[in-house]
Amino acid sequence: MLDAVVLLLVLLFMVKFVCAFVHALKECRGELSRVYLKPRPGEQRSYVAVFKCDLLPLTARGVSREELQGVIDYIVGLLKKCPQLKIDRVHNGGSFGRRTMVRGAFDVDLTVFVNEFRGRQLSYMAGDWSDGMQREMQRAVANLLRDQGLRNHVLEVEHGTHYKHCVNLTARVMSVGGNKMEAVDMDIKLAPNVVQGSQVADRGKAQRDVLMADVLRQPARFWFWSRPPPKPDADPVREAALAEALTAVVVRISDRVKAVVRLLKCWYKYGLQAEIPNVPSVLLETVVLAAAQRLDMSKHEAEVSLFLAALELLDAAVTRREVVVLEAGPVWGYTRAQAESCRHVWRNDPVVVLHPIDPTCNLAAAGRTIHWHRLASKARALRRVVLHDSMHDLLVCSSLAPAVAAMFQSGRDF
Repeated sequence: MLDAVVLLLVLLFMVKFVCAFVHALKECRGELSRVYLKPRPGEQRSYVAVFKCDLLPLTARGVSREELQGVIDYIVGLLKKCPQLKIDRVHNGGSFGRRTMVRGAFDVDLTVFVNEFRGRQLSYMAGDWSDGMQREMQRAVANLLRDQGLRNHVLEVEHGTHYKHCVNLTARVMSVGGNKMEAVDMDIKLAPNVVQGSQVADRGKAQRDVLMADVLRQPARFWFWSRPPPKPDADPVREAALAEALTAVVVRISDRVKAVVRLLKCWYKYGLQAEIPNVPSVLLETVVLAAAQRLDMSKHEAEVSLFLAALELLDAAVTRREVVVLEAGPVWGYTRAQAESCRHVWRNDPVVVLHPIDPTCNLAAAGRTIHWHRLASKARALRRVVLHDSMHDLLVCSSLAPAVAAMFQSGRDF
């Protein structure tokens, strides 16, 4: 009986939301039908202004950060009590940690930096982080959470959309406004702590420097009769251990760029994911950030220009095999020359979007099938709508429309 009442209330809320959305669109349909990116005679409103002031703010509404942070703190507390693990620190990453999350379509990535497992000190450099060792640690964490009453919410994932060997936990938190509960996925990934014993304040920076030293080192000269030094290869363990560095790069990005990041993610999550699954969220973020480096983001129309540039770059990565590189700078990232030195790793991949910290890691080299050409076609079509059609067409008739409808809910910004 209680479930039926809850279901009825949810249905009533959805009907009310849809009616409000349709009513709002009808009120502004006539006006927005005359708003184009290239202004026309007699146009009263600016396309850029509507895009910036009305559309982009919708992307920043979602669940309560306070409620979600409370869940994260609780889980971190449990992890630190695991008798089989000795933990150095836990990093809150993912789109929540990078502040690029979108309502109802994001997860939390907790990276647990491990010193010891079952009394044994683990060394990444010595090869202790084998698949078998990771599975054992994964199982220990999953069992700990199940023992705490979370049995029905814990899943051990061997091969996810992006990471291997993680524990997935589904948490329920209150949405902004307190009108319903939101389900949030939390991925718990165990990673090596390669700065054990270090007293530096910025562990993430020190971790990056140690892990990337061999990858980014210029190849030494060798005589033709000697064996050449080994070329660096991709390593999922190293990638997971660079989570702090990735967050550090993205959180420094301007809010104007992050707003476009969220919009592109909303477009995919709400409008395309069912048809084109398995595209990693971090890949979409990287495409937008790489596109932003080619633009002057101080201009008034920068957000619209960036959205167009990101769609074009996504298309180019697929149809022209353009290598997408975010130049994160010498502190965290690498140069294009250093990226090219790792081409042997990903040269045969159909799509290449490089990890901002580790150029051996191709974010597009997912373990699951992705219909890249279908995604590129969607990007081209949406770009044409922005360039040539009205704002009403963008909001109601394009592949962005499902995202606009999903975002059009009352609530306060993050």
